[in-house]
Order: sequence, then structure tokens, then C-alpha cells
Amino acid sequence: MDWSFLPLEILEIILGKLEFKDRMACSLVCHSWCSALFCSPKLARDIVFSIGPKYCSDFRSIIQSSERNFRQLVIVLHTADLALNEIVAEAAKRWNVKFVSLVGEPVRLLSCFKSNVQLFDSITELTLEFTMDRAWPVMPVQEVTFVNLKKFHYLQIYVGPNPMSVLFRLVMPKLEVASIVLDSLANEEAMYWEDPLIELLECDKLKSLEVDLNSSMWDNFFAVKRSNMERLVIRRASDECHERNWHQLFGNMPNLKHVEFAFSSDSMLSNLIASCKKIERIMFYGFCLHDGSFANNMEVLKLKQIHLDGWLTGSLFSSEGRLDVFHLEDLTWKYVELAPAQGTFTIVAPELKRLTLRGCDYKRFLLEVGDCLECVDMDYYETQIMTPNFFGSLENVQRLTLHINSNSQKLALKIAPMPRLKYLELVCSTERHGYNCNALFRGICANCPELEELCIRNEHENELRISYSHFVQLVRLTRLRVLTMHFVTLLDVAGEIPLRHLQRQNIWGCTVSGNSSKQCFPLQTQDKEMNIQ
Repeated sequence: MDWSFLPLEILEIILGKLEFKDRMACSLVCHSWCSALFCSPKLARDIVFSIGPKYCSDFRSIIQSSERNFRQLVIVLHTADLALNEIVAEAAKRWNVKFVSLVGEPVRLLSCFKSNVQLFDSITELTLEFTMDRAWPVMPVQEVTFVNLKKFHYLQIYVGPNPMSVLFRLVMPKLEVASIVLDSLANEEAMYWEDPLIELLECDKLKSLEVDLNSSMWDNFFAVKRSNMERLVIRRASDECHERNWHQLFGNMPNLKHVEFAFSSDSMLSNLIASCKKIERIMFYGFCLHDGSFANNMEVLKLKQIHLDGWLTGSLFSSEGRLDVFHLEDLTWKYVELAPAQGTFTIVAPELKRLTLRGCDYKRFLLEVGDCLECVDMDYYETQIMTPNFFGSLENVQRLTLHINSNSQKLALKIAPMPRLKYLELVCSTERHGYNCNALFRGICANCPELEELCIRNEHENELRISYSHFVQLVRLTRLRVLTMHFVTLLDVAGEIPLRHLQRQNIWGCTVSGNSSKQCFPLQTQDKEMNIQ
């Protein structure tokens, strides 16, 4: 077979699974492979040609001799080098550049914009990073237009002593996705929430926006009707403890489907739900909510995903104690404090497919799910009490991740048959002393007959022990193909375990003890490569 005649679709799949250096090596095999790598939009965007202020003559020679079609340029501007602008212009002329990452001081960036108008008119994605090692310059506001730009990422690192007003007004009539990130290396308290030195204009097609909600710039931006907005991420806000005009803000974005906030309040949530009836995904990090704005209002929406991560400050004041979300498919419930202390809180989600439970007060948190549940990621550290049918409802689960410690032994008594489970991962948390998971291991081997991949990952240096008499139960898992074990101690080894059906194993940091003369993991498999310490 002549590999140079592989269809482009097949080459995209093959090359897409390789690391960057391996892709570049493959580009040297033949002209067909090189063309596939540098002309395919899926692959070319991951190949970066970096242009900096040094070695300008070398860059020029490379550009002139290269027949490759680089789609992505990283341009670093630290000095006023006219030759660098010429090189950028030549690269843009020879290559079909679509993605530019531009780093430098505002004055240098403005010079680059003016010198390469044709390049910036043609690109569809831009990453812009403002950096300064002194106070920001005094310059009139500049207006720059990007006629074809669809994606924009902006990072502003402020190190000057004084706040500044807008330097650039960026006109982006075709913009669909924007991310604005502010950071400060000067005074954390005083400067962290300064406005960005840019304004976005004519973004009527904007669908997705990620911002740090500061005090003034976004007031005008959000005052305009934005019917195309489907995704809004507010990472943090300078005045998150005070109320904004959430009614106006969300009222101008009636078609929102995905919202993600690093803070939230009753007023914010109630206005969101009242104005945006198409919400499907809600993600909150840090919040203080009551039933009046949470449970009662959530039932109005056809939510598919709820993600609550308390960050140790998330509180849900429960009075009614019940939430019915009949369309919910994905639920993450992490570090949510239920208050007041009395009573329980029940979530009824009959169509739930994916569930994450971490840091929860299981004695009060009850969950009623149907037979759609496929993937579960949960911790089980104590004698936690959940709804009586919870473990029985895992019979259709295909992927299960359990975070355990020495207090998880009683979990073995609760495990019910999981006939469809294909992947199981045990993640062992930090303990002052080592512990064993014999009973849990035995329960898994007895109740998971279709298991294809087992991972036992010990995240600390203390011993996680399994006795040979329990470990030998692996022979019951006749469909097991992949075994991963990290920092596990196998005790009282008496012989080898025949696991010829095992196709791949990743065993390292493990130790064995016993009467066997071989101090290695006692497995007879097809895979002979093991790393045991």
C-alpha cells in the first residue's frame, strides 16, 4: 500500500492523534502528508510559527524558503523594530494566516496593526496580550477594525502605578466569541479591577462572552440588545457583593443558553430565570441561594446541566427541601453547604446521565434518579447515608469514579450488582496511616462482571494495601483488558495470577511482599512491560 495516497480524511484522523513533534516528523515523509498537515484547517491551527525581535534575518530566509502554509503566527513585539514588521508582512503574503497571537506594549501593537492592515483584515482569530514593564503610555484613543474576525482573546497584564482609560476601540462586526481577562502585577487590591484598555464595538453577532465584570466598561456594553448571545461567563466582579441592574442586563440577552458565574445571589438568579427562558446550563462557583430563587425557579426551566461548586463558600438555604428537574442530564454538586442544619434536601432527576458528588453532607442530601444514569464521580469517606435506592440505581452505570479513604470500608457492603460497568477508578485520598481496601476490591470483583478497565490510583505516599487472597479475585473479571495501579502494596503473594486476556497494564510505584521468589507483580499477561518500584 502506498501511504502517500491515503485520503485527506484518513490522514486528518491519524495525524490528529499525534503529538506536535511527531506531526512535524510526519510532514517530512512525503509531499502528500506535508500538504495534509499544513492545509487542513483542523491540523494547521495547531502549528505555530513564532516571530520575535531577534534573528530577523534568519526568519526572513526561513519564510522565503519555506513552502509550508502556516496558519498561525505568534508575534512578540518588545522593541520598535521595523524589520520585524516587514517580516510579518512577508509571512502574511506567502502563507494563508488565519490565527495571530500578538504580544507587546500598546504602542508597538498599534504600529504592527498599521503596518499589516491586509493581514489583520483577513484573520479570523486573534489573541491580544498587552504587557508593560512601566507606566502605560499617554496616547489618543485608537480605532482598529477587524473585518473578518470571529474569535478574540484578550489578556491585559497591568504593572503601572496609575489607572488608565481606553487606548483602543476595536471594531469587530463579525465577532462571535470573545474572552477578556484582566490581571495585575502591581497593587492587588487597588488595581485588580481596573477597566480593560479596550472597548468592543459593533459586536452584534456575538454568541459567547467571557469577562471579568468590572465597574464601568461593561455597563454600556450590556445596555445594548444582544439577541445572539447564547453563552455568558462572568469569572469575577469588583462589586459582586452589591446588586446591579440584573433585570436590564439579562433582559437584553433573552436567548442565553449557558451561564457561568463565579458568584451569584437570589436577585441575580431570579432575574436570570425570569428573562432567559432558554437556559439549559447553569454553572455557579461560590453562591448564597435560598429556595425562593433556587428550587422554585429551577423547576420552571428545562435545564440539562446544573453545576454547583461552593468553593467552601457556597450556601443553599433549604426550607422546602425538594427540587424536581425532570430534564436534567448532568449534575455536579460540590461543597454545597445546606442550611439550616435540620431537614434534608432531595433532588429528583429521572433523566440524569452524569453525576458528580464531592464534599457533600450525604446525611441530608438525597437523590432520586431513574435508569438513565451512565457516569458517576463521587467521594465516599464516612458512613454516609443516601437515599435507600441510590446504590441500586447504579445498575446502568458504565463509568464510575470513587474517591475513598480508610473510612470507606463500609461502602463494600452497599455495592450492588453493576452489570454494565465498563470503567472503574478508585482514587485514594491522603491518610496519615496506610489502609487496605480488601473488602471493597472483593465487592468490585463480585459485582462488576463486564468491567473492561480498572484503575487504582493512590495519590500519596502512604500505603494502600491489598492482600493477595483478595487480589486473586481479578480472575473473575474475564473481560478486563486494561489494569492501572499506582503506589499499591500487594501483601502475602503466593503465586502468579493468570490474566491472559489482559491487553495493557500500567503498574508503577508498587511493591509486593510474600513467600514468592519473584519480587514482581504476580500477573501472567500478554503485556510484559511493568514498572514496579
